Amino acid sequence: MAKKIYNFIFIFAFWAILAIPMVFADYSSGGVSEDENRNLAKFPDLVVEGNFNQEFTREFETWFMDHMGYRQEMITANAKLQYYVFGRMLETSEYYLGRHGDVNYATEAMLLDYAHLNLRSEEDVARIGDSYQYVSDWCHEQGIQFYYVQCFDKHSIYPEQFMASVNQIGDVSKTDQIINYLKEETDVKVFSMKDVLLDSKDEYEVYSNWGDPTHWTHRGAFIGYQYIMEGVNAENNNKYPILTEEDYNITVSNQAITLNGFITEEDMLETFVLKDPKATKEDVTVMGYYGADTRHSRWVNESVDNDTKLLLMCDSYFNNYLIEDFAESFSEVWLVWGDYTKELDYVVEMYQPDIIIYEAAERVDRSEGMYKFAQKLQGNIIE
Repeated sequence: MAKKIYNFIFIFAFWAILAIPMVFADYSSGGVSEDENRNLAKFPDLVVEGNFNQEFTREFETWFMDHMGYRQEMITANAKLQYYVFGRMLETSEYYLGRHGDVNYATEAMLLDYAHLNLRSEEDVARIGDSYQYVSDWCHEQGIQFYYVQCFDKHSIYPEQFMASVNQIGDVSKTDQIINYLKEETDVKVFSMKDVLLDSKDEYEVYSNWGDPTHWTHRGAFIGYQYIMEGVNAENNNKYPILTEEDYNITVSNQAITLNGFITEEDMLETFVLKDPKATKEDVTVMGYYGADTRHSRWVNESVDNDTKLLLMCDSYFNNYLIEDFAESFSEVWLVWGDYTKELDYVVEMYQPDIIIYEAAERVDRSEGMYKFAQKLQGNIIE
């Protein structure tokens, strides 16, 4: 009798396991999974263009796997198992845990950057480096100062926090190749953020442990800002004011991100907010054609003792962290995204800057854009 009861319980549990995902399935079609960063499958059509859908069974299976009951709970349970037991993230994520439990972000291309598996040939390095020289010379012929700022990804500043499963070959990356060439073979004014942040990381958290792993911290950005401004001032008889810590309200708060809906670790970071900003952001429509891109901006500061116009051709390292700081030092600041590198001549014609600071993140390699712009200046058409 007892054996029959056990058999009945086993059979009931077996069918319950099979039925529950179907009974409690989400019968809506499509949707987005934020944890997996992808679109979910739509419910398939039984008839397609008047004929029976030959792929219905396969498409239904795909839809069911995306919408079965308690799917999210199973994903969360798996994510917790992976994190707490094995110390890793879901395989579908581009976030990774490093050697010391720090969160890292890396696309496939960034993994190659870190491992130094995508180094350029000597000819390629020279081609790109000479392009920067040509553009710098072109600017100087028009009375414009040109500075190149290279920002780096977290893995270049904290390689010891990257995943132990990824081996690094040598100590020179493809970005280092270009910086080294520019410093050794050209007279382009280069501000590389690597050394200054490496020198500062023992004292400050210049990239966060568990905050946004795709950018520097407010402290890292402030260190970079001062380094750039001191370099610009060295070329201009110290005519531009440089902000100090006393110009900010600096607060500390937990800025850790949350992954997979539950994975997070405390990360107490500084936030820098200007106490008494003098510059004002103008209506973007004053930028004409480039005002259509809402990432762009123009700032005016009537309190500074100069009439210098600064053009920042950059990305989110400046736009999200430093634009307001630069605006405190110059009478006008124009920010145009680096995506428009090949149109720099049009930008210069429209805005007539006195100084150009061209900035690029390591993972957003704009060297080919600079090469194509240099070729354009020389009358060569390259698509």
